Amino acid sequence: MQQRPVWLLSMDSDGFWAAPLTTGGLKAYHQQYGQRPCAIELVHFRDQSGIDAWRAQSLPALLQSCEQSLAAGGLPVIGFSMYTWNAAPFLALAREIKQACPGALLVAGGPHVQQAEDYLGSEAFDVIALGEGEASFSELLDAPDRDAWADVAGLAYLQHTAEGPVIHTTGERARTVALDELPSALDVVPLADSQGRPLYDSVAYETSRGCPFKCAFCEWGTGAIGTKMYQFSMARIRRDWEIIIAAGIRDMWLADSNFGALREDLDKARLICELKQRTGLPTSFATSWSKKHSPRVQDIVLLLHRHQLLPHYQLALQTLTPEALRLSNRQNMQANKYQPIAQQMAEAGVPIAAELIWGLPGDNLADFQRNLDTLLGQFPNINIFGYTLLPGTEFYRRRDEYRIETLPVAGYGKAKGEYVIGCHSFDREQGMAGYFLIAAHIVLVHGHVLPLTTRYLALLPGELPVSSLLCALLTDLVQAFRDALDDLDPRDCMAVYEARARIFLAILKDPARCYAVINQRLGDWLAEHGAPLSALAVPAIDQAFCPRYGQRHRASHALPCAATAVKTALDAMRLPDTSAFAGHAETLTVEYPGGVGDMIREPDAGGWVKGLVVDNRPAADSSSGTASTIAVVSVV
Repeated sequence: MQQRPVWLLSMDSDGFWAAPLTTGGLKAYHQQYGQRPCAIELVHFRDQSGIDAWRAQSLPALLQSCEQSLAAGGLPVIGFSMYTWNAAPFLALAREIKQACPGALLVAGGPHVQQAEDYLGSEAFDVIALGEGEASFSELLDAPDRDAWADVAGLAYLQHTAEGPVIHTTGERARTVALDELPSALDVVPLADSQGRPLYDSVAYETSRGCPFKCAFCEWGTGAIGTKMYQFSMARIRRDWEIIIAAGIRDMWLADSNFGALREDLDKARLICELKQRTGLPTSFATSWSKKHSPRVQDIVLLLHRHQLLPHYQLALQTLTPEALRLSNRQNMQANKYQPIAQQMAEAGVPIAAELIWGLPGDNLADFQRNLDTLLGQFPNINIFGYTLLPGTEFYRRRDEYRIETLPVAGYGKAKGEYVIGCHSFDREQGMAGYFLIAAHIVLVHGHVLPLTTRYLALLPGELPVSSLLCALLTDLVQAFRDALDDLDPRDCMAVYEARARIFLAILKDPARCYAVINQRLGDWLAEHGAPLSALAVPAIDQAFCPRYGQRHRASHALPCAATAVKTALDAMRLPDTSAFAGHAETLTVEYPGGVGDMIREPDAGGWVKGLVVDNRPAADSSSGTASTIAVVSVV
């Protein structure tokens, strides 16, 4: 039997270069269980430029192979692994291929296409794989003809009838329970070149499948993979991770939905640390953490932190607004439980973060601002996301009921990524203002422009409206830097949100002007709200540590307070003693990694290139007239 030509296409998200283990798993599965011989080629793109290069260099040969297969009575197959970040370019590429070779069979799978009716008939795909794809795709490749597709569970495709084309969905594909029956993608995906050099920076590896929660905004529990969690054996995981580490892969990312929820997750964390101790790899670890903090989760977090493997530990609160939680099918732990956890981890130096989503049905701008103000005084880091309405989720199905109003996500178009900007609980004006607040937080706090000042104000008694200050500061900065921002209008909230990376780079090119704008607004705001003027000293500390353009260099900063004591307290989420601001001064020598505008182009990465203290010198002692020096080397 002639081998059927098959191409499986995948693409990473921005800034992430990982081995194609999803499409590799499809290939490995068919090689082990498939009945029809297929020549399966994995085509993996780093980004849009990779697609462009492949289109020019390799697509003509693919199309020629497709035509030759069709002429010989075969049916070439091109599969697309679809996620939110690659949907737009893959939709465009699929249209181009279908137009050039109409007879080729185009198959799409992945969480982003589970709402099959949005793609069949209006896009170039012939078949959508629903749910887990390994067995469904392999059986589709084995099918002798189109008539046999009806016997393959887990597919959706157009069926032509006298009344016209209709979508036919086959029986539901039963989930794989014994995951070790799935062959490893590492059997078919090379991780190193012929000289033993790693081909990828990272791997995204799943040790379990399923999510016990049915959050209405998420594709996990309500989408493709189901609610019951199953996992691979520790023997399988160890075997694969040894291969990954032997190839020299630096970063390990677990694609689990609730890492820490399963008893065996502690063993997995111990294995990661064992590998790091023995080989020096991986250098970092990240995952989607358990939605419920537990003693086991805490043990895992502290273990990874001790081995310097933890870039962040995130408590996914998503919202504190009761109605938004109810509609989202969520229930957070009580504040009196998560606040001590955040305090304890901050004092231990663990990079703990809270996660918030703006735009959930049931929320409103006033509550969201209060929620953010509260959490700014409880967590050293907060990750805020604008809610993107995704197909296959409960909110997507109920969008009319909740009167959800959206805008297409920039660059996604028909990809069905949609910013939620209004619904039954907040209007369009509030929706837009929420995105402006997200931009302000990302630029000023995540970008490490004003994190300590923000935290200090949030810790002060009296529930100060820090969110409103962030928005006022961003408005002033956009206005002050319009010459560098193509006359960006600060009143256009979504334009500002989309331009947040450009704003970040512009203000850091001229830090003196940036902080002059900040200090002017901050002084007025403190007076308006009756807040202590000691807060005016904290932006000087922020300025000393904020990311810098240029090469690695050092600079000294004369600061109008006991800066080390102030920063130490704020890092631990404690309000500094007022004495730290009374008659003290300190000179810090700070080393900057550089890289802004080159290595770092957006504010979410600002914290990676902030300054390191190499020396601090208190002011001259008022009684003796002498100065003392404290030599330190500390990461900040």
